[in-house]
Amino acid sequence: MFWNKKQKLPVTIDDKEWIEEGLLFLRENFSAEHFDNLQTITPTKDFYNITFKGNEEDAEFILKRTMEIMIINDTEINLEFFSDQPVEMADGTILSTPADMNGSWKSAAGLYEEKNDEKTIYIERGQLKNTISLIATISHELSHLILLGENRIEENDEYLTDLTAIAYGFGIFIGNSRFQHSTFQNSTNFGWQMSKQGYLPEQIIAYSMAWLSKHRKESTDYKKYLNKTMEKYFTQSENYLKTEK
Repeated sequence: MFWNKKQKLPVTIDDKEWIEEGLLFLRENFSAEHFDNLQTITPTKDFYNITFKGNEEDAEFILKRTMEIMIINDTEINLEFFSDQPVEMADGTILSTPADMNGSWKSAAGLYEEKNDEKTIYIERGQLKNTISLIATISHELSHLILLGENRIEENDEYLTDLTAIAYGFGIFIGNSRFQHSTFQNSTNFGWQMSKQGYLPEQIIAYSMAWLSKHRKESTDYKKYLNKTMEKYFTQSENYLKTEK
């Protein structure tokens, strides 16, 4: 009968085990009380009470507010900016990234650096135009501080870093920022770019969020905030987890 139909798991069994082991590792490392009391952060004034203008001051505000949400206290972090936007040459030619000039470029939304006892987060200027992506990037970079800067892990692990940001409640931002589409245009040229942000696939992000929702007994209306792809994977994950004891 249709109501007994086994719910489809949107991730592989190996991925499911990695997610759950990773989240349980974080729970043990942060303490169960701290981990269990974290909550989902929504793109609302409840968490980021500001009218965004897309400038550097917004990024400063988001960094400060996100540090408060992630309970990062008594730590000074420098915020710097770099550019990875299309370049217009004198003849009107559009170069999509600096890779077209030297053949080697790895695009990044943000970077975290510790040097000479100073902590710095670098933000790609294009992120200033997209508040959701900017919050996702800053939460990820702050997760580097929580894992590496506080000596919870010895070697950098970008996947675990993404999972940490999700555990701190930023799954909506990270999931909705996973794929981005942008266009550029001048008097003679028009083009578009598809870029990826973050490290975990949407299915893994969605399952992680659903697992946390069940574990923490949350009542957040996730579907209100997720894009269509993320909503599909989240619903599949949520339905699957309802069948697990």
